[in-house]
Amino acid sequence: MMDQKHFNKLTYIFILMLMTACSSNIPPDIREPVEGEVQFMEVKGNVQNHLSRKFRWGGVIIGTENKQESSWITIVAFPLDDNGRPRITDISPGRFIAVANQFLEPLVYSQEREITVTGRLVKTVVQKVGEFDYEYPVLDVEKFYLWPPLAEVEDKEPYYYRPYYPFYGWPYFPHPYYYR
Repeated sequence: MMDQKHFNKLTYIFILMLMTACSSNIPPDIREPVEGEVQFMEVKGNVQNHLSRKFRWGGVIIGTENKQESSWITIVAFPLDDNGRPRITDISPGRFIAVANQFLEPLVYSQEREITVTGRLVKTVVQKVGEFDYEYPVLDVEKFYLWPPLAEVEDKEPYYYRPYYPFYGWPYFPHPYYYR
């Protein structure tokens, strides 16, 4: 029989394990909004008034270029959800460049991956998008988080699952179960 002392210890260990299982691995700088955060569209329209301010922006990577001492990630901006993950919609407020002062593998930081960055707005850079001159706001990255790819459940083919029971088949289970 278990005495009260052992029961209390086991209860404490169980609660501790439960709390660590529920904790998030998303860094707090990414998960929490920047104090006094201004929307991307407001900054895009008037970059000079927002230089050296800290921002938290995210979106989908469209290219990664490694320079001599930094990596330039070109990102299509999207609004962020409560955890800081980009919400992909049909409307984007624009593009920006995130400059990380380290080498980032272009195969990992590849097109169509979602990323959220925090950093200071340092300048704008004009680059071509097709034949169009586009002015990119440039963030000097302090923290970044590359989001794991979402499981694309809709693209999977359904498969059949028939449970094993002693009473199997008609009339007990007339139809197979479908799972995705």
